[in-house]
Amino acid sequence: MTAISAPAPSIGETIAQLIAGASGGLPTSVATNTNSASSSATTSSDGAGPATFVTLSDQAKAATAAKAQSDQAAADRLQAYVEAHRVSGTPGGADASTQPADAQATTSGAKVEAIVAQIKTLANANDPQPFQTFTPTKSLSNSVTYDGYTLTLDTNAGTQYYGIELSGNGVQAYSKHFGPSDGAGGVNASPPGVAISSGIPGSNNEAEDAITITRNVATASSASVSSSSAGSASTSSVNAQSSSLSFLVNYATGQISVEQSAAAVSAQATQISPPGSTLSTLA
Repeated sequence: MTAISAPAPSIGETIAQLIAGASGGLPTSVATNTNSASSSATTSSDGAGPATFVTLSDQAKAATAAKAQSDQAAADRLQAYVEAHRVSGTPGGADASTQPADAQATTSGAKVEAIVAQIKTLANANDPQPFQTFTPTKSLSNSVTYDGYTLTLDTNAGTQYYGIELSGNGVQAYSKHFGPSDGAGGVNASPPGVAISSGIPGSNNEAEDAITITRNVATASSASVSSSSAGSASTSSVNAQSSSLSFLVNYATGQISVEQSAAAVSAQATQISPPGSTLSTLA
């Protein structure tokens, strides 16, 4: 005995039903093959042939189309909400919803582009600058004397040497470079209380260099006064001073500049003692 079944819908009808969301899934008359992703699809020209086998790729296409329609509907609802709550911001106090759709889209697009540009500008401002190597292309020689110190700058395009030397007031220091990756810095002599450093902290440009002299001086003093009737008082004080002198150079131009700074700190303490008690004995 032969069973008679209703004609199966075509693939196009199946996709249309999925997009419309009428059945919430595949039609009951559609048979799927879950064991192979390359199952064949057999359909007749009038839709009345054997049962239709929908491949997994067809299902994926149908699901994608349905999701796209759902996303568009959500976007339309969001746009409608924004338009309904739009605050008047057009010239003359006219509400933006009264503008043509093209004008509103242009205004919104311009605002979005402005916000994106501002975010990119802030992000780029926080990005570190790329490291810049330096190789001398010309030979230079320059020197500066300041406050008893003499700094000399030399570059040599032939040997790719560039460096600085500092001398004076008992200080001898240097910062020398040989090509774009080899260099050395050090101190040959320094008086007590004086610290020497070379280089610029945080600099990413090999053409810039510096030698800094830091001097720290501290003095202490104390004084006391005593009296049998008034007691005693003592005072002590400490004064500290720190100063720095930096020679900044640019090997590419041969320029030398000087920067200096100073700071002072003082502290004082006073101690007062009452007069001592007198012990008397009566005979």
